[in-house]
Amino acid sequence: MNILMIAGVLALAAAAAAYAFGSRQPSASGTATVNVTLGGVAGQKGALMGAICNKDSFLKTCQYFAVQPAIAGNVLRFSGVAPGSYAVMVYHDENANGKLDKSANGMPLEGWGFSRNARGHYGPPAFDDARIDIKSGANDIALDMVY
Repeated sequence: MNILMIAGVLALAAAAAAYAFGSRQPSASGTATVNVTLGGVAGQKGALMGAICNKDSFLKTCQYFAVQPAIAGNVLRFSGVAPGSYAVMVYHDENANGKLDKSANGMPLEGWGFSRNARGHYGPPAFDDARIDIKSGANDIALDMVY
């Protein structure tokens, strides 16, 4: 993983931290709910933080956020999502400090993941590699955490 991948995950960390300190999901005017099951979560410490982003906001500030204690389970639930094409980004803030911790060389020290288990090559994945189509009603997806 290089600096571009780390930048993308850090953007998620900043967005999730903003949510945790007062931002909220858009109103429930959307007609979709999204349940994201996270595989391979390492432990029950800290918080699981996630964001659902459209193409324009991918790796930036996203429209929808979910934050929950890791002890509460490994499913992030998003409500009020407008149907459309999105990508999901998540990270495991194991020490609950509101940021993705990294080593001195910039490698993530906490888990992260993208929808469709997208992985970038020398950087973050492209939006189209992580893209999912969210329909009206319930949408269930799964992704595997990378540590």
